[in-house]
Parts: sequence; C-alpha cells; structure tokens
Amino acid sequence: MSSYYLPAGILLSTILILLLSIALKRSHIHAFLITGVGLIGACLVQVSLITAPATSELLFIFTPVNALVSAVLLVILVFLWSQLYHWLDKSDNTNEEYYLLLLTASLGAVSMIASQHFASFFLALELMSLSFVGLIAYSNHNRNSQEAGIKYLVLSAGASALILMGIALIYLQTGSLTFDAVSTSKLQHLGSSPLSLTTSGMIFILTGLCFKLSLVPCHLWVADIFEGAPLPTTALLAIVSKLAAFIVLWRMFSYGEWQTDSAILDVITLVAVASMLIGNLLALQQDRLLRILAFSSISHFGYLLIMLLLEGNTNLLNDMGFNLEAMIFYLLAYMLTLTGTFSVLMQLENNTSIQQLSGLFWRQPLQATCLSVLMLSLAGIPLTIGFMGKFYLVAAAISGQLWWPMSFLVIASVIGLYFYLRIIMIMLAKAERSSVSLKLDMRQSVTSWVIIVTVIGIGTFPSVFADMLRAVTH
Repeated sequence: MSSYYLPAGILLSTILILLLSIALKRSHIHAFLITGVGLIGACLVQVSLITAPATSELLFIFTPVNALVSAVLLVILVFLWSQLYHWLDKSDNTNEEYYLLLLTASLGAVSMIASQHFASFFLALELMSLSFVGLIAYSNHNRNSQEAGIKYLVLSAGASALILMGIALIYLQTGSLTFDAVSTSKLQHLGSSPLSLTTSGMIFILTGLCFKLSLVPCHLWVADIFEGAPLPTTALLAIVSKLAAFIVLWRMFSYGEWQTDSAILDVITLVAVASMLIGNLLALQQDRLLRILAFSSISHFGYLLIMLLLEGNTNLLNDMGFNLEAMIFYLLAYMLTLTGTFSVLMQLENNTSIQQLSGLFWRQPLQATCLSVLMLSLAGIPLTIGFMGKFYLVAAAISGQLWWPMSFLVIASVIGLYFYLRIIMIMLAKAERSSVSLKLDMRQSVTSWVIIVTVIGIGTFPSVFADMLRAVTH
C-alpha cells in the first residue's frame, strides 16, 4: 500500500480493532484510548506527508495542499477527542459506538478531501453523512436529538439525490467520472456546446453541496440540527463535514474548470452574496449561542465562495498561488476558531442562551476571556487569526477586482460585529449571580490557554503559518 493511503488505512484499522473490542468487552475507557491511538497515529503520518511529492491516481489525488488540510483536520479531531471522554461520561447512553461513528465520519472526510473522481467522492460522502445521522440522533432520551437526526437524514438524502443526478448527467455527456471531465479542453474535444448537459449536471452537484455547506437557499433546518444534536456532534458537523465538502467544491472548480461556465459563476455569485447577508441577518435575531453559530457559519462559507470566483481569473494583478493561499488560510483559521468555540461550550453548563452567560467574566474570567477572544476572531478583529484570514480574503478579492461581491462582504462583516460583540458585552455585565458557575480543573484550564495562545499567536505572528501555506500552494 502506498504511503499516501496510510492515514486512511490507520483509521480503517482502528475501526476494525474498535469493533472487535466492543464485541469482546464494552469499556468506555478502552474505546476512548483505541480511538485516540488511531487518530494520533493517522495525524502523525499525515503531517509527514505534507512535504511528499504530489501524485495522482484514478480515484484520488495527493498533493501538499490535500495533506495540509487533512493534517489540520486530524489535529482538530485529536483536540476534540481529548475532551470527549469527560463529556460522554456524563451521559446515560452507551458511549463505545459514538467513537466508532466518529472514526467512520473521519475516514469519509479524509477520503473526500483526496477525491478527484465522482465515484470515490460519492462513496466517501455517504460514509460521512450516514455516520453523522447516527451521531446527531445518538441521544436516546433527547427528543430534540432524534428530531435533528431525522431532519439531517432528510436533507442528506435530498442532497445525495441531487449530486447523483448531476453525476449521471455529466457521465451521459462526457462518458467519464473524473472531476476534470468537464474541463474546457475535454468538452471541446467532444464537441460539446457550452449550454450542454454538463451545465445542468454541475448545477445539480452544486445544489447538493450547498445543502452540505448550509448555504442560502439550502440552509433549511441548519439551526435546529446544530441545537438538537449532542454538542460534540455539532462541533464535528460544523468542522469536519463542511471542511471536506468545501475542499471538494474547490477541487471541482480547480480541476474541472467550472469557472469557465458563466451560468455557474452567476449562481456562485448570487449564493455567496445571499449567504453573507442572510446568514448574518438571521444570526442577528438569535438569543441562543448554537443558533448564532449555525447562521454565522452560513455567512463565513459565503465569504469563502468569493474565492471560487477567482479560479482561472486572468487579471494580471491576480496571483493564483496567492488566491489559494488566502482561501486555505481563511478556511483553516475559521475551523480552528470554531474548534476553540465548541471546546469552551463543552466546558460550560446551561449554555443554551447567551443571557445565561451574564456576568461570566466575574465568575470564570479565564473561560470568559477565551470565549471573548474567539468571538473577536470570528468577527475579524485585529490581533486574532480571524482578522488575518479576512485580511487575506479581502486582499485576494481586491487583486481579482471583485468589487461587487467584496462590497457585500464588508457590509455583512459589519452586521456580524454586532452579535459577536453582544456576547462579549453580556459576559462583561455585572450580575449578582451568573447562570454558568463551575470550577475549572487543570485539563480545562490548559485547553483554554492553548486556545487563547493559538488564536492570538497566529493572529499576531501569522508569518510562520503563512510561510507554510505558501510552501504548499506555490
């Protein structure tokens, strides 16, 4: 087996070992340790592959960019895994199967990131999506969790049907299932007109991925799913699923040259603008943290869609290497910030409403500071990783002269400032008694400090992270 397949192979081996362990003897601590060993092993191997030369096979493509994104994804999974034991130990459900579903979802996401063929992409997507159905509906005693699981199943089935229809139309037109089957050179060789079945197929696939990314107008039930699912599942859904789906969408634009189709560009532009504005406007009306994060995620991926408009941009001022660097920087910056946010929420109790955080600064200054830093990063305030990500995004949009989408990005960012800063002001308010009151242990304190140092450290000294991105994207 090629070394490029080792991370996926380690995850698959861990799944089989965990299945055998559960069959022989149920033990939460054993399942936790087996999962951790597998995730850490896959992560270490994936990090070593960042400097490996790029190679392409029929179903998968392995590049430094893929390796970096997969490595960051596995680092995030290890970080979330380290907090799972204490969170799941409080629940009344059996916990071993949760780790099994976590590993299968991780295997699906890693496979999606490396896919360059519709067959491998669809199989990996279904593996990940079906795992999330179980993860979302995992709580037997929570009706909201069961309802969220059914809603996600309906949305996932609809998205898969749309994607499968799109794949069928592209195969009918081109006779190939590779992502680059709809590239301009291959279509010209086939004598296909611009208004062919491929455009319809691309729109079907794009719509299905919009459901996976919860982009407008495919954002139905996203807040209900975020709020109803167990909190660790919500974190995995917001990070793992969306990261993998966006990378696949970018590869379709990059390798399939979707940007050469004016109809696709018009659709992407409208979806990006609508997602930026509507996502922030919906978040503006919410009083619950998870619903705010759900709707704000719509706007953040709306920002990222702008980068797809720069694919193939022939403007002399536009550097394609810088565009890719900006996209990856913003995507990873958002994912790291979101990981920190969910980590803090997992430490807090009764965190359904932001009003319950009133006076948190005076009760738990470390956690309040950590959550404030994360909110500032999501808002794009200077000296945070989120600001550097947005700076890269705006710089790339200016170099590509995307004035119209960028103007909506600025407007949406200003709207987003309100609800992020509102959370901080509520925590600063002096209350006689905070609804959130708990004593931090050493593990939670270390986690909070790691989050603060990471968000502010990369935001203040971004050159190390930027240089690494530049090395793999140029």
